[in-house]
Amino acid sequence: MQAVYRRSSVLIALAVILVLIMADHLQSPTFAFNMGRGNVETTLMQQDSTACAPCGAPCPSARE
Repeated sequence: MQAVYRRSSVLIALAVILVLIMADHLQSPTFAFNMGRGNVETTLMQQDSTACAPCGAPCPSARE
């Protein structure tokens, strides 16, 4: 019995599909928004410069 598909042609087709999916994903507005390029202020852009912690948390001495 002879194989219907060659292994190389299946792998090439899967690679092409993967490239198309990644190209669509990287150009999507959701990906741009999640990476901070969606022209929207994100939490990472709103860090307090006077905070002690890198995450923007207030200093323990400043809490009341």
